[in-house]
Amino acid sequence: MGLHHLCSSWFTSSSSTWTMMMSWQHLMKSTLVLLLLNAVAISRAAEADTTAVTTLKPTIRNTANAARVFTEGEDALMTCVVTDLGQYTVMWSRLDHNKKTILTIRNMKITTDKRIQVLHDTAPRYNSTLIRPGGDVWVLVIKQVAATDAGVYVCEVNSNPSLTSHYMVTIQPRNENVTSVSSELRSAHNYTDCCQQNGVSQQCLGFCTIHNILEGSAGIEPEACENHFPNIVGCMADHRNHVDCCEREEIPDICQDLCRGEYTLQKDSIQSHFSCTAYTERTLMCISEGIEVLPRPPESPSITVMGPTSILVKWEHPTKGSPPPESYMVNITTIRRFDPPVDVTIDSPEYTEDSEMDVTDDLHYIPKKRQVKVPASQTQVNITALSPLTWYEISVISVNRHGSSLAPYNLRALTNYPDTANKSEVIHSELPDIIGCCRDRGVKHFRCLNNLCNPETKYIAEPDMIVCAPWATEAFSCLANDFDHTDCCRERGLPPVCVELCSGNVTKIDYNYFRCVDYFSDYRSCLMKGYGVLPGSPSTVAVTNIHPTYVLLTWMPPLVLGESVTAYHAYFRPVSADRGCEGTWFMEGVEISYRGLYTESAPYVLEHLCPNSEYEVYVQAVNKHGSGDPSPRVLFRTPSVQKEQKLQKHTYNVTECCRSVNISPGCMPLCDYNARMTHVRMLLDRCTQELPQLLRCGVGGRDHTPCCSRRGVPQSCMSLCSGSFNNKQDAPHQCLPFIGNVMMCLEEGVGVLPGPVVDLHATEVRDGGVTLVWQPPQPMGANISHYQLHYEEVSANSASHTVFSLNNTIDYNITVSILNNLTIGALYNFFVITNNTAGTSLPSSILTINLTAEAHGSAAMAGTSSAPHSLELQAKSSTSLTFAWAPPKLAHPYDRFRYYFYFRALGSDSEEFNKTITGATALRIDGLSPNTQHICYATAVNDMGESRPSETLLAWTDPAYPAFVETPTVHPINLIVEGGHMTVLCIAMGAPSPTVSLYISGVLIHQNITRHMVTLVNNVTRDMTEISCYADNGYGTPMQSTRTITIHRRPLITASETVQAIAGRSVTLECHINAWPHPSMVWWRDPEGRVPVIHGGNYIIEQKETGQGEGNYVLSLNIKNVTENIDNDHYYCHAQNSFGQMTKTIDVDMLKAVQVEYDVTECCLASNMSSSCIDACAFDQIDFDRVMNRDDCIPDFGKLMKCAADGSDHRSCCDNKGVPKQCLDWCRGQVVPHHHECQLQWAPVIISCFSEGQEALPGPPLNLRMSSVADNSAIVSWDIPMKNPETVLLYRVFWRQVGQSIANKNDTSFTQLLLTSLNEGVKYEVAVKAGNNKGTSILTNSITYMHTSGSVSNTPTVVSYQSDVAVAVGSVFVVVILCVILIVAFWWARKNKIICDKASTNGGISFENPSYIKEQNGDTVQIAETPNGSLNGTVTSGMNGNINGGIPNGGFSHGNMNGGHNGGLNNGINNVWNSQQPSSAVPGFEDDLPSKGGYKRFNS
Repeated sequence: MGLHHLCSSWFTSSSSTWTMMMSWQHLMKSTLVLLLLNAVAISRAAEADTTAVTTLKPTIRNTANAARVFTEGEDALMTCVVTDLGQYTVMWSRLDHNKKTILTIRNMKITTDKRIQVLHDTAPRYNSTLIRPGGDVWVLVIKQVAATDAGVYVCEVNSNPSLTSHYMVTIQPRNENVTSVSSELRSAHNYTDCCQQNGVSQQCLGFCTIHNILEGSAGIEPEACENHFPNIVGCMADHRNHVDCCEREEIPDICQDLCRGEYTLQKDSIQSHFSCTAYTERTLMCISEGIEVLPRPPESPSITVMGPTSILVKWEHPTKGSPPPESYMVNITTIRRFDPPVDVTIDSPEYTEDSEMDVTDDLHYIPKKRQVKVPASQTQVNITALSPLTWYEISVISVNRHGSSLAPYNLRALTNYPDTANKSEVIHSELPDIIGCCRDRGVKHFRCLNNLCNPETKYIAEPDMIVCAPWATEAFSCLANDFDHTDCCRERGLPPVCVELCSGNVTKIDYNYFRCVDYFSDYRSCLMKGYGVLPGSPSTVAVTNIHPTYVLLTWMPPLVLGESVTAYHAYFRPVSADRGCEGTWFMEGVEISYRGLYTESAPYVLEHLCPNSEYEVYVQAVNKHGSGDPSPRVLFRTPSVQKEQKLQKHTYNVTECCRSVNISPGCMPLCDYNARMTHVRMLLDRCTQELPQLLRCGVGGRDHTPCCSRRGVPQSCMSLCSGSFNNKQDAPHQCLPFIGNVMMCLEEGVGVLPGPVVDLHATEVRDGGVTLVWQPPQPMGANISHYQLHYEEVSANSASHTVFSLNNTIDYNITVSILNNLTIGALYNFFVITNNTAGTSLPSSILTINLTAEAHGSAAMAGTSSAPHSLELQAKSSTSLTFAWAPPKLAHPYDRFRYYFYFRALGSDSEEFNKTITGATALRIDGLSPNTQHICYATAVNDMGESRPSETLLAWTDPAYPAFVETPTVHPINLIVEGGHMTVLCIAMGAPSPTVSLYISGVLIHQNITRHMVTLVNNVTRDMTEISCYADNGYGTPMQSTRTITIHRRPLITASETVQAIAGRSVTLECHINAWPHPSMVWWRDPEGRVPVIHGGNYIIEQKETGQGEGNYVLSLNIKNVTENIDNDHYYCHAQNSFGQMTKTIDVDMLKAVQVEYDVTECCLASNMSSSCIDACAFDQIDFDRVMNRDDCIPDFGKLMKCAADGSDHRSCCDNKGVPKQCLDWCRGQVVPHHHECQLQWAPVIISCFSEGQEALPGPPLNLRMSSVADNSAIVSWDIPMKNPETVLLYRVFWRQVGQSIANKNDTSFTQLLLTSLNEGVKYEVAVKAGNNKGTSILTNSITYMHTSGSVSNTPTVVSYQSDVAVAVGSVFVVVILCVILIVAFWWARKNKIICDKASTNGGISFENPSYIKEQNGDTVQIAETPNGSLNGTVTSGMNGNINGGIPNGGFSHGNMNGGHNGGLNNGINNVWNSQQPSSAVPGFEDDLPSKGGYKRFNS
């Protein structure tokens, strides 16, 4: 085999220096490309990748069979080729005792070994389809390798499933003589011309010289030329047979394909992946020697079948210039034995579907070989004494004293049927003179004579019938030749009108006969039959040698005119086709009736048949005049396909074994001697824990080590051939190159080697004696010649030492052994193996017995498996120990194991061991104490019992110390782009291993118990600026380490879509920009950016950092004097950097007066507006422009706000528009402490909210009152609001004891509410507001209520209850006087035009409900309300949705508000009153309490 192994080994081991130079040369070229394209890369590297890319799966080039041999001190380079890597990561790691150590990730080196580095083309991303980002090649470099660097290295891609490529590195000493063989193998053999003639590419011609291969100077990697290796190897061998030399050099048979000039490309079958690297030098030596001494093959061999028993073989002498042949050897081999012809019909019982005659014969058939030696002077030989109807394969080679050539090619021939050996000459019969007859009878037309009257004419047309109609009687009479052909025509299926033509008695031709033109071929055939010129039907048609896909069809020549036959036409079709073959007999949905074939003579091989199908076949003889009658139909059935011979009734089944030992479904593809190599690579790591069971089933209890030794399996992997896989070693990866060698031996061995015995047990134990009984192998498998008992005296501590041969052996032909005269009281081991001529089985169980009668009871002792072995400590921490062991070496393939693991702490009070049961060969024990020594051992348990213990192990837990975490490492270091990806490495220390958590901007991304955690973060966002690694192991204080990174990102602009402005005043537009690197920021007046806003004049542009982190900016535009016609328009805030751009539109809206239909002057007068500012109130609007810039009206501005609020609470709108907390009370018509500041900056915004809520918000309820209904309950009721009563969805009622700070509240959709749990004699105060999903009204005036049976007070809280009638009368008088004064003042103001008519000046607010001017003033004590009814603070609600007497119950139920009237609030209202969470800038109900420094409105 394998120029791939030959070239890989020599190219790697003999010229590693040259390889390193080539790799560095490649690196230099890559660096030059980087320098040339650096400018382009920098300008485009930061562009966001928004183009849709088709996701491709990564692939990795497998190099498992290419061994890497390096010399101490030189640099080792291992090449990993990964295509379509995409977003995945390439990692290099090393496997050491089944533990993986990560060396590199991408281009980052993780290991501390300074000799290790990665070579990779790290070119940046280019906006080009010609230059790919990075490269496909990842080279692991180990400088100045040492003997300790030997092992298995893995190149891995973190896809799902992961892709891996393994590299088995061998380090040889520097003083090893590696040049002696090379000098010995120097050869001048150059076969370049042969390679070129066979199409080997120019770049691979370096392998067409043995010297180049030896020196490692082929100039190209072997993998690149693997497709040309078959031609290269053929030219290298030069048609000489070097096998004799290879056998003398003890080269295994599977590695001798190069010696024969053959090369088989590795396929996906596991058996095609075997290693011959160790025999490369000896193979080349044999080829170099053979080229000089072996003859070339004869040229142009040919064969001629001379008869049923002889074949003539001819050839030419080989070309001169090579050692001449001393003789020629003709090899004749029967390919398949043929039985004599037997007629097979449907009635033949010996060829039924259940018959095994032919199949069994073929499977047991042994080819016959003959060799004929021919002197070198001759060039032909007649091979005689052959069998008729037999296939032969013939080859001719040249021979001299040194060896032989290869055959140039093989020839095949089928000997003749005995009766057709001397076929007579073909004789053709003569036709009657039909044309002469027509001419004699008066047919003169040329067309009629040559077409109609010519019997050799195959087809005629309708014009011929029309033209020849006058001579129809004469023409058809001559064609009949005085013979009635009607019977033949009827048999051929001609219509009745056309049958008349066959009789020859036709009187006239009309159009009815024109249809006979289509049947003229059959009509002509009947004429030929009547003339007696056609051959008869073939005789003795038979079908023999029936196989699933072909049969042999034979026949004898026809008895009539058999000498005139020139060919035969056979027709066949399926009568009942197998389901899987039905589709082959349909063409475009139409079933094909028959398929035909031509042959000159019998027999004929009918190929490409369907298995398990019944066929019909017949044969017609053909001569120059046409086809004769068909032969009788022959029916036959092809048998079913049988994949393998049933050698015995019971055969070992490896798949059944795997199922029996519960191999997981995911690993079952490995349970096959012809498994796919793709599955092996993909599942090898995943199925590591199940490999012992898989290997034990594959071995089948048989000893395959002799075959493996013959097939070149190295000693380090020989244990695989006896099923004793050791988890402690890296055998799966180290032995992967030899997996094909092993699998071929396993498959070969299970058919010829005897199986293991079962149920070994002792029926009696005596002093110094024992009786043993066992059962034969099940299934039986190969024949057994005898049994062999092994026994030996052992010590009590020898259980962990497994051996396959003991000191004493006895052979038996029976399954019973009686032993005596052994040492009394000694401990003995016993096991039994089977033997035959092919080899031996393995022990399936072992008996360990103390040969003392008193030591055992009367019960039988069963043999168990050997003990687990190779117990080792794989990992440890402060609180855990991880152990691994190998399964028993001596076990039956069908054994299913559990393991008992025993452990205890040394120095503990208890001497009893703890026992843990597991089904795996590894176990982690947690919950141990730090810095403690433990003693441990394991046993194996199967259906027969528990084995002896393994070796005992002492293990310490680590001391505990707190977790420590390093600063996170982020890759790439300098350029992390939004939407891209980054790799974060957290490195932590501590014992036990800490739990490492990765937080990005406070969000947990990844968490694992490890010391090195690598996380690939995809789709990076701009807020991922804080990278934190957090480690905690339960000891000491957890530690966190944080790194701040900068995300390169396109601009993101946030700004208000609309800004309210008042004509003649200034306004500031602001947009907040988040981008990095620093963007360019401008203001535009058009979206195309052609009209910029220039700093200066009426515009002031400022840009500054916000101080909220890197990349946050504010761009502001101050318009000093807003002009309605110029500035009332769109403004565009634009930002751009190298990663993108963004534009945000801001609209400037001018405030306009809202027209209403009632006079608000009354509200202004009631609010004590000064006479100089009363002109702002004009019937149906408030014109804020009249007082906005007047200092004397500043004290009255809050009064205007109260009238503008119009009894509604607009704080929700104000809060959404950013009105600060200190100005929010204006939004519900209350005073503010810093009214001048609020007036200058926020008055336009508040006024706009008044306009928006004018039609949507209700006014406060009217006529609030209470009445007692029971000792502890009262009803509060009210009237609907005057303003927008139709918009009210719910009412909210507030009540509490006078003097308390916490109020109760409840919601109802009615105009009354039942208050319960009231205390008699206690004074309560109550207020109500109306609301909907847009907001609420202000609170009504509160009323106080002393709860007694039937008493109520409707007076506002500031009014004390007085029974003095004089006081009441005086109060009414004062009110009347004030009303008269107000009316007179209003009349005077209108007369002097102080109060104007309706105007449309900007800033006016209109009103619908003039009665609201009677609302309480700012000094009235009220119940504090929450904005828009939001429920926050300590307010409790007691609404339970019950109806008590038809009135909603609002009892004191402390807790959160749950539901509403009849079970819940309306969804729309719920959004405003229950779900809305106002910002911290909105004063809630709790802000109005004295403890919060509020207005103290609730203390009366």
